[in-house]
Amino acid sequence: MKDVKDIEFAMEMEEVIDRSSLQPERLNAKLDLKMKDCSKDDKFAEFIFDVQEWCRNPYGGVHGGIISAVFDTTMGMGAVGMTKQFVTTTDISVSFLRAMNADRYIFCIDYTQVGKRLVRCLGKAIDAETGEVAATAMASFMTMDTKPKGIQV
Repeated sequence: MKDVKDIEFAMEMEEVIDRSSLQPERLNAKLDLKMKDCSKDDKFAEFIFDVQEWCRNPYGGVHGGIISAVFDTTMGMGAVGMTKQFVTTTDISVSFLRAMNADRYIFCIDYTQVGKRLVRCLGKAIDAETGEVAATAMASFMTMDTKPKGIQV
């Protein structure tokens, strides 16, 4: 997280990521995401995703379901950080632009609307070695008044 634009927000985002480690058997923890950069004022977050062997499909590329899960998780973590509330995904759409055979991806998320009840965002999965955009996504999240039952740790 060297040269992060918004240190205070980055610390809050690290706390959101660290909460995942409290449930190591669950998907969010297994993805082992790392914060790269973020800014609450500029409404963006960037995460590093290092591909693990269990994430690959039979052809050696990253399984599309894993990429969808990484988008959902990174976008949702950022939505939690932006709103300081728990959120739930209301919709998500992922487009795959090229084969995803790399070992590391940067997920860049832009929050286009951060409202009282709804957060909307756009994301790009970028091959860390080539800089090429490999997939894009857009999603919406609804804020929740109470802590969801599944997150009570």
